[in-house]
Amino acid sequence: MAWNLTSSTFLAEPQPLLAQMRAAGPLVETRVPLIGRTWVTTTDAAARALLKDPRFVRDPKGATGRTMRQTLWFLPRFLSPMLDSLILKDGEDHRRLRSLVDRAFARTAIDDLVPDFVQMADSLLDSLDPARPVDLKAAYARRLPLLAICSLLGIPAADRERVTRWITPLSDPGPTTILRAMPGLWRVLRHFRADLETVRRTERAGLIRELVRAEDEGGRLSEEEVLSMVVLLFLAGHETTVHLITDSIASLLSDPQVREEALSDPARLPLAVEEFLRFHSPVMMTKMHYAREDLVFEGVPLRKGSRVSALLLAANHDPARVEAPEELHPHRRPNAHLAFGFGPHVCLGMQLARAETRVAIARFFRRFPEASLIEQPAYARRFGIRGYRRLLVRLRP
Repeated sequence: MAWNLTSSTFLAEPQPLLAQMRAAGPLVETRVPLIGRTWVTTTDAAARALLKDPRFVRDPKGATGRTMRQTLWFLPRFLSPMLDSLILKDGEDHRRLRSLVDRAFARTAIDDLVPDFVQMADSLLDSLDPARPVDLKAAYARRLPLLAICSLLGIPAADRERVTRWITPLSDPGPTTILRAMPGLWRVLRHFRADLETVRRTERAGLIRELVRAEDEGGRLSEEEVLSMVVLLFLAGHETTVHLITDSIASLLSDPQVREEALSDPARLPLAVEEFLRFHSPVMMTKMHYAREDLVFEGVPLRKGSRVSALLLAANHDPARVEAPEELHPHRRPNAHLAFGFGPHVCLGMQLARAETRVAIARFFRRFPEASLIEQPAYARRFGIRGYRRLLVRLRP
């Protein structure tokens, strides 16, 4: 059976199809646009097993003999840093890079950046016209994460507007997203390649400096590795948070009871954000994992080179793991969701995404407590991402 994971029906109400997939087994086959036949997990247990199984690798070369650069031969050469990033590394290569990057992150405390995030959110909200309808995704949820990542990286204020303008097309839905984003990506990579020299000369504060300085017994990050990490933070950290903020605010505007439970006490908001992560699962599935040998996984024989992905949405809605998974409970405990993945490749920027989302929600409802939806938002049909096309809101009655 062909499982359609991009239909508007599935994105709006995933439980019926997920139940059919689970009934077919913990591992089922589907088709991924531009990639082809792929296996996906349907349960929490299968997802966790995949994400810690050393028989699967992220770098296709270990399984197919072809690097990601060779696999995606049609992409322009300037995108090479994106095709050799941390998320595509395995084994010792991954451990070395992750260790260096974790050390850099440890020296850049997210909590210390929260006042900057608050100021950015307030500035964006100041620019909205309360008398007119607004697409909150475009005007707020998309712009805040970009500015927050600029703050984290230490990008000078004078450069932030153009950098965010170059990156923005990547969060637009549709099959031609990467093509429309190409000119901006070229400018971004050129800009940061030159910017690394500035950081080395001036010791400018921020995560870029910490990445440049990161060092252990194995050496330092190369220029290409630093560049790939900077771009990865924008690509992975930005889009995920755009949809998380949009989905969360939409839920709060749609259900007065959920809104009351989540916002009546500021101490409750962190728990609510975890439930929004589980319920919406903005990143529906992980990057591809490749079987590096003939093997049997979850009872299914797989050939060397077979592609497998953990369907995070299915794991987060698995009734064997989550009680009443189809219901959104802002105070759900425990809530061991897989929205940020699991195992050695767990999302590096998860604390950043949580902080940005908490700030975005709190500042929006503080400024516009009577905001309401103009229309029920529709999901964008983009494989692997569960997010709305737009979020039309009336800020005041």
